[in-house]
Amino acid sequence: MIDFSPLRKTLEEKDMVISDMRDDVLHPKTIAQINRNGDVNLSTIEKICVHLNVPIEKVVRIVPDDK
Repeated sequence: MIDFSPLRKTLEEKDMVISDMRDDVLHPKTIAQINRNGDVNLSTIEKICVHLNVPIEKVVRIVPDDK
């Protein structure tokens, strides 16, 4: 499962919220997906990394499913 908690921490460190990237970087539907830890394209994750000038580890992490 993809976990976006690193993104939330990174945004907090930069005194930002995810909606600060609305329209310029992220579509509102994409923001909703991120808030639910849903599926997001790797190209979208790349856009976030470039916009925030951070490595991918500061945006997402992979955690095993509890199945």
